Amino acid sequence: MRWELLFGDLEAQLHESSAQELERQINELARVETAQASLNQAVRGALEAQLSLVCVTGAAFHGTVVRVEQEWLLLDEGARQVLLPLDKILTVRGLGGGRVCAQSKIPYTLTAALRLLAKNRSAVVVELDSARQGTLRGVLDHVGADYVRLMQLADGVSRNPENLQGAVVIPLVHVASIASSPDNEF
Repeated sequence: MRWELLFGDLEAQLHESSAQELERQINELARVETAQASLNQAVRGALEAQLSLVCVTGAAFHGTVVRVEQEWLLLDEGARQVLLPLDKILTVRGLGGGRVCAQSKIPYTLTAALRLLAKNRSAVVVELDSARQGTLRGVLDHVGADYVRLMQLADGVSRNPENLQGAVVIPLVHVASIASSPDNEF
């Protein structure tokens, strides 16, 4: 009888040890998986949610997440939509714990989104991540691999040819945000 109790106790300890080891392994796998999550997956998990973001210039944006891609996100602020490169975001408030991977294997790059704005001849406001000449207003004229050419407009005027004030080329690494009207389709 004593042997049966001893073996029963040893068997219970073995099961307890196995259960603790399994739980430890599961927790470690969860930590590893969380450590591999990217910002775009975290923001994609908040699709259609209200977020507050601050970019490298200190500008704050508040709105609904409309689209999230590998390099950028689109935020609807009501009166305008703001395209934000993910590498220009300093903080995000309102993010939950959800993570969602991209549905498509074909990336929709920042330059592809900007080419759509250029094709539509949409008036935009480009915020630069530089202290000098912080914002530029105009129409995207050309989108290269790593730059955009902006036909500048005076503030508060329409995009008629007589209102153009020249062109400026902007390296994409210095674009902090691009705001446009909410009727653009991305």
